[in-house]
Amino acid sequence: MGIHRALIAFAILMVVSLYPCSGAVVHGVVYNWEDLKPLPKAVIVVNTTPEQKYVTPDGHYSFNLPPGHYVIRAYYYRNGRVVLYAEDNVTIKSSNGSYIVDLILFPPLNFNFSQPNIEFPAPAAQSSGSNNLYAYVAAGILAVAAVAVAFYLIRKRRGDERAERVGVSNAGKTGSNAGGMDAKSAGVMSASAGESEGMEVQESQEEARNVLAALPDDLRETLEIIVEAGGRITQKELRTKLRYSEAKVSLILTDLERRGYIEKVRKGRGNVVFLRDEYRKFFGLE
Repeated sequence: MGIHRALIAFAILMVVSLYPCSGAVVHGVVYNWEDLKPLPKAVIVVNTTPEQKYVTPDGHYSFNLPPGHYVIRAYYYRNGRVVLYAEDNVTIKSSNGSYIVDLILFPPLNFNFSQPNIEFPAPAAQSSGSNNLYAYVAAGILAVAAVAVAFYLIRKRRGDERAERVGVSNAGKTGSNAGGMDAKSAGVMSASAGESEGMEVQESQEEARNVLAALPDDLRETLEIIVEAGGRITQKELRTKLRYSEAKVSLILTDLERRGYIEKVRKGRGNVVFLRDEYRKFFGLE
C-alpha cells in the first residue's frame, strides 16, 4: 500500500513539474521608436507567478505561457534608469498556438510606474540632467518635424488654389476670344488642348511612380494597397493584405500620415484610412 501511495505522489509531482513547460508560445520583437530597429538588451517582464524576466540579446523574445490573461512589459535602461517603456496585454485561450506581440518602446510619460528589481553597476560621473536633456532634444526634433510638414502642406494647398484660379481666368479669356475664330482654328486649339492634357496625365503618372519609388519598401507596399482600394480602406482590412504585425502596420500608417499622404479617422473600434485629397488626384483617383 505504501508503494502505491509513493507511485501516485511521484506521478502527481511529475504532472505538476511538467505543467509550466506546456502552453502557447508568445513571442515578438522589441523596437526602438526612433529608428524602428530591434532593441537589444531590453528587459521583458511577464506577470506570471512567479514573475518571469528576460533580457533580449538582439531585440527578440519568447515565452511559453499557459492559458490566462497576461501583461507584457518592456523596459530599456540607460545608466540604470528607464528611458524607454512599453506594455501590451495578451489573452491565451488554449495551450496550443503562437501569439505575436511586438512592442514599440517610447520615452515614458510617467516615471512612477512599477519597475523590475534589476541591479546595475554604479554609473560614471556625469553632468546632472543629461537624461532630461535627451528627452527635451527628442521632443524638440519631433515638434520641428511636425511644423515643417504642416507648413509644406499649407504652401502646397495655397499653390494648388492659386493655379486653379489662374486656370479659370485663362479659360475665360480664351472663351471671349473664341467667338472671332473660325471652326478650323477652334479645332486646332481643341487638339492642342487634348495633347496638353495627355502630357499632363503622363507627367502626373511619372511623378506618382517617382514618389512610390522614393519610399521605403513597407511604406510603398502599404500606399499601393490604399491606392488600389480607391483611396479608402479600413485598418483591419489593410492588415489582412499585409504580412506585418498589428503594431508594425500601426507604425507604418503613422509614418505615412506624418509624411502627409494619408489621414486616419476613428470609426467604431477601428480606423478608416483615407488618401489625402491632393494625392487622390495625384494618383489618378479623380
